[in-house]
Amino acid sequence: MQQRCCLFCILLALCYVFISSSLAAAAPAEIPAPPPTQGEAVLLMDAHSGRVLYEKNGHQRMSPASVTKIMTGLLVIENGNLNQAVEISKNAAATPESSVWLEEGEIITVSQLLYALMLNSANDASVALAESVAGSVESFVELMNRRARELGMNNTNFRNPHGLEEVGHYTTAYDLALVSREAMTYQAFSRIVATKTYKIPWANNDYQRLLINKNRLLWRYDGAVGIKTGYTKQAGNCVVGAAQKGPLMLIAVSLNSPTVYPDLQALFDYGFANYHLLTVKEAAQLSVEVPVINGQEKTVPAFPKTDLKVAVTEAEESRTSYTVQIDDTITAPVSEGQAVGICRIHVGDKEAGIVELVAGTSVGEKPFQWERFISAAVEVIIILLKAFLVIFCILYLIRIINLRRRKRRVYRR
Repeated sequence: MQQRCCLFCILLALCYVFISSSLAAAAPAEIPAPPPTQGEAVLLMDAHSGRVLYEKNGHQRMSPASVTKIMTGLLVIENGNLNQAVEISKNAAATPESSVWLEEGEIITVSQLLYALMLNSANDASVALAESVAGSVESFVELMNRRARELGMNNTNFRNPHGLEEVGHYTTAYDLALVSREAMTYQAFSRIVATKTYKIPWANNDYQRLLINKNRLLWRYDGAVGIKTGYTKQAGNCVVGAAQKGPLMLIAVSLNSPTVYPDLQALFDYGFANYHLLTVKEAAQLSVEVPVINGQEKTVPAFPKTDLKVAVTEAEESRTSYTVQIDDTITAPVSEGQAVGICRIHVGDKEAGIVELVAGTSVGEKPFQWERFISAAVEVIIILLKAFLVIFCILYLIRIINLRRRKRRVYRR
């Protein structure tokens, strides 16, 4: 009896071990513990895919202070000429608070103003740049909000290009990560925000203005490459940072935090410790044919704009995939590089990023019906003319042969 009980207990123990092991293998991967932060709103994003790796109040509307200038810098690079000389207006020179003491009538380039904007957070430079691009601050603000909608910044509204407190001027940690991700794709922008010190001319002085980047993350964190600080009494301390280790670039945001730099360092440490960049599909290996309406060709070959990459944990690698969604309403003419669909990156059952699908070649438009009719008519006329010439030549040849026969008959007589 005792032997049977022992055998039964052993079997139960083996079953328990087997079931526990199976459940452990089937259980989802453990989610990394969140990083310690004190910001009212914080967020960590993979710069390549736009995947949010961690967030707290990421979509809460906040006062952004001078991190507003990320959008200002992006728009200047997209729409301005970096070598353009700008004459400083009275309005720009009079802009209060943080400045590089621009003087009315001073001549300085767009590039030099951008360094003043992003390193010293110069409000006078932001107004000068806005005026150089759009003619007025009001028109530039319209551009800011239009670009925000294009980038999917759905909880953002700008009222000025510098971030001084104004009713109705707000954004979110997520929206700031979106605009930063876009801005960092421009080499000029990423070069400027990674610069620690820079010198620009100072009118009527024998020495230059020394610009020192206010972003202390560049000195404190190995791999830091930007981006922008901000502070007002209402907004508190705000920083949007970027750091890169190997191929993985992360964007971290902390708004209204008493420990803004420790927040960003904790976010980066969390990201680099738990995630790596995975290439889901190389752009050169993915091609689809997209239908073209009224085109000279029925389809156009399309490719992802970039490789499909996303930050994942080791456990997530096997659950990463992608889908392709083409636009079936594309009408000719189609330009090379034109967006004709999207590739969606998935981690498990969640979307983790989007890459545009772009046309690999150009496709011209079919001629109008009247033009096609004329073209067809011309072709018919050409064929008829050719036929007429052939018939004419044959008849002419027959006539010559007949004439020769008649001459021979007359000669014989």
